[in-house]
Amino acid sequence: MQVKVEEVSAVEKKVAVEIEWPLVAARLDEAYRELGRGVTLRGFRKGKVPRNILERMFSRQVEQEVVQKLLQESFTRAAHDHEIQPVAEPIVDDIEMKKGEPFRYSARVEVRASFEPKEYDGVDLDKPEPKLTDEELERALQHKREELTEYKRIEGRETLLATDVVICDVKGEIGGKSIARDGVMVDLGQGEGPVNGLGPALIGAPVASKDREVQVPVAGEEGKTATVTVTIKEAREKLTPALDDDFAKDTGEADTLEELRGKLREKLLKEKEREVQDELRKALVKELLKRNEFPVPSVLVDRQTDVLMQRARLGMALRGIDYRQVPLDEAKMRDELRPAATDEVRAIFLIDAIANKEKVEVADADVEKRLAEMAKDRGQSVARLKAELQKEQRFESLKHQLREEKTLDLLLTRANIKTNSEGSSPSEK
Repeated sequence: MQVKVEEVSAVEKKVAVEIEWPLVAARLDEAYRELGRGVTLRGFRKGKVPRNILERMFSRQVEQEVVQKLLQESFTRAAHDHEIQPVAEPIVDDIEMKKGEPFRYSARVEVRASFEPKEYDGVDLDKPEPKLTDEELERALQHKREELTEYKRIEGRETLLATDVVICDVKGEIGGKSIARDGVMVDLGQGEGPVNGLGPALIGAPVASKDREVQVPVAGEEGKTATVTVTIKEAREKLTPALDDDFAKDTGEADTLEELRGKLREKLLKEKEREVQDELRKALVKELLKRNEFPVPSVLVDRQTDVLMQRARLGMALRGIDYRQVPLDEAKMRDELRPAATDEVRAIFLIDAIANKEKVEVADADVEKRLAEMAKDRGQSVARLKAELQKEQRFESLKHQLREEKTLDLLLTRANIKTNSEGSSPSEK
């Protein structure tokens, strides 16, 4: 086998392969023998069909199978011998197979660019001091109250109040768009929801309402309303506990309200510190990318653009927007997201190169510690979590993430970090 490798660019190589005919002929002979053992034709005993008849009937199929095997085997060997590490399947073209002549083809393949990371020590960074406002602490307490809120079936009352929650079906047309939602949960005390303004509009309605027409505001059109038909399936009274010592005891975290506030403050400040650390890592990566210019394979950028597109769709879904019903210029979105996708791929390669240069390793103890933290947050055993990650083929990704974090934290110890006490924490920006 003869191989010629041409460097098209820093991230693309062209591999030309030539295989002598005797080897190709041997593979064809082997393929026809295998075919002949299983073919049954009228007038011939099984396994006794002449080669010329097999060629006449099955030559295209056999040649295609032999070509695929030769491509896979020869390219794998060529990549190994010439130390080529593809990041995607090669694009094969110029295939030539003629009887008595060498089998030839060429393949274009994208690879990682070879580069030496530089200027990653002594980066100047500003670190905001973690701060917790009284409003944030109160929101956390309110969230605790919501966790302990009870929803009691309404008895002895005929009309709905602002403290009620209903499950209902909604049909109608709002702003020129038809809506048909079944099993919608609506908090009557909230103006926003699956159908904005529906909660307040139901206050005072009968607890058991069927096909009731309700007026709701049309978003973006001040003073304009639309009529929707509502069928209430279930109504419950929302019983929110008072902020007192009994409430603190019910959480199982403290005996008094003040003790609960203190524990919540400590927990929230730790979360702020983690957020600051994450923001420092992002700022560090951004600066490192400025100092290290290198190209990345387009196929990986395309894949990461797909990931960002999916994130955007998920974000819309979490905001209650059905992206399938929203006119989106996906080509324009991809163009807008491509620079961010390129930076994310470049960051992965750069951090990996620095980790290799600095010999950063992830020990088993590091993995076990992270698994224990994740298991505690999820309320499951470490063994079960580990089994799930391995089953979903995400265990190696966890180790890769830990290696990235260790590398960036190492560089942060070498950075020139200035604490900005007048600044705000990332969550306050």
